[in-house]
Amino acid sequence: MKRLASVALSIFAVFAIISSASAATPQTVQSNVTAQVTVTKLVIEEDIPYNFYPYDYAPIWVTAYFSDGTSKLVSNEVNVTDEQACEYIKQPKTEYAMVKATRSTGNDVGWFTVEYGGVEKTLYFSVE
Repeated sequence: MKRLASVALSIFAVFAIISSASAATPQTVQSNVTAQVTVTKLVIEEDIPYNFYPYDYAPIWVTAYFSDGTSKLVSNEVNVTDEQACEYIKQPKTEYAMVKATRSTGNDVGWFTVEYGGVEKTLYFSVE
């Protein structure tokens, strides 16, 4: 009887050790914390011709680059903060916007400044 009690106690002790060991095993936890993603830079690509005359149009692509390494075309989402000798025209159904030369500035320089996510970028070009 003592031997049977001793074996039962040994089996219980082994089971208790295994149970406590599995309880200490790290578990995967799902986190709902999201990091703040910021705009790091804006890049403007354009197809403005060398001879850009008043009332001519040219396509503009604005890409925002983010701190998490991703990027997005934001041509139609930017805020236009300054325009000279041109008009920035958003095209909501396309990936690009348009710039229209409105008049010669006398010094043949036109520009526009766009802002997105706190970052500004200016593009300069010639108007004949």
